[in-house]
Amino acid sequence: MIRLLIWLLSQPLFWAGLGLILGPFFFWRGFRLLQRKQFIMDIPVSTIRAAALGRVQVSGKAVGPYTLVAPLSGGDCLYYRLAIESNPRGDLRKRMQEMCAPLFIDDGTGTLMIYPHGSELLMVPSCDRSEYGKLIGTLANFSEGSPEFAQEYSIKPGDTIFILGTLRENPWAKKDTVSECNELARVGPGFIGPGEADLLRREAYPDLNPELPAGAALASPDVFDLHPPVILMRGDGPFIISTDSQRELVARLNWKSLVYIWGGPAATLWGLWEILKHAGRLGTPFPN
Repeated sequence: MIRLLIWLLSQPLFWAGLGLILGPFFFWRGFRLLQRKQFIMDIPVSTIRAAALGRVQVSGKAVGPYTLVAPLSGGDCLYYRLAIESNPRGDLRKRMQEMCAPLFIDDGTGTLMIYPHGSELLMVPSCDRSEYGKLIGTLANFSEGSPEFAQEYSIKPGDTIFILGTLRENPWAKKDTVSECNELARVGPGFIGPGEADLLRREAYPDLNPELPAGAALASPDVFDLHPPVILMRGDGPFIISTDSQRELVARLNWKSLVYIWGGPAATLWGLWEILKHAGRLGTPFPN
């Protein structure tokens, strides 16, 4: 099989057919990236104080009243997402897990609550692992079967983030006294409460003194409004959270779109040329 694969990769016709097939896809992909770049540029970056309901772009520091412990890296964070791949029955399956404490962004003019579920995270993973021995214990509560690979993304206190999303009236602006009746209750749309954050930290670090605070608190609960009138979340358009600035994000989309738009037709034409040449259409017949 290895020899067959090496022989296949050495054949120009294989690469020509691949270019002929993938070239149009790359061309289409380039225009999609160009559309996304234009979409981002058409929405002005706003300060939190001046933000209006609808699609907005804001930048600032990630802040919150208390933190979580990220399961793979073990660091303090306000939000994490795990992409877990496991092989329970011989077929590779992927599963997502995410958890969030009350997450806010502060740009100096004010703070704005963010509900990050369903967002597209454009950031470097905080941790990725493929060692079976390390994953089997760490992810025992997250994955069915035997985890083969896991990738963790997290937003830490003080991280500079750029967000494109929809600012809308908060459906959870009023505290539900029934569902939030104790310290282990979830807040609003599903933010974990301070009691649950404390329990998760003690589970991650079993040597902590049970008679002392676990150290998850960053500020007094009165500093942050956990039921604000507006919230930034997913709407009817893209919902992006990135550690790059808007300018960096637009620049990356620009060069990627150019590579796809020009590279796709070039790959298609080269593939067509090679196939016609080997077919003898351009005066180079097949060897006898």
